Amino acid sequence: MKYEVKRIESPKIEGIDEMALNIANVTQRFISEVQRQEDELFTTSLRTMAEPPIKGEITKGKLTWRGIRLIRQQVGFDSYSWLEQRGKQISPKFHIGAKLPDLNVG
Repeated sequence: MKYEVKRIESPKIEGIDEMALNIANVTQRFISEVQRQEDELFTTSLRTMAEPPIKGEITKGKLTWRGIRLIRQQVGFDSYSWLEQRGKQISPKFHIGAKLPDLNVG
C-alpha cells in the first residue's frame, strides 16, 4: 500500500500580523510594569532594610559586600522573588500569579 502525503495549508486570516504585534505590545507593557514595580519595591528595601542601608548608587560591589542576594522561586504557575541578606529576608515577597481561565463553565 502506498501512502500519499497531503499538505495542509494554513488558513489565510486578514490582519494576523497586526494581531501578533498587538499581543507583543501588550506583553511588553506587562513585563515593563512588573519590572518597574519590582525595582521600586527592592530599591526601597535596600535603602531601608539592609544592614547597613545602601546610600547613593546601588552597585554590584555594595550588594556583594553586604551579602545581599535576589531569590526567585517558581511554584506551579506562581512566581515569587525577594531579597535576602546573609540568609535573612529583607524585602517583602514579590508575587506574580498566573490565572488560567475556567474552561469548565457552561
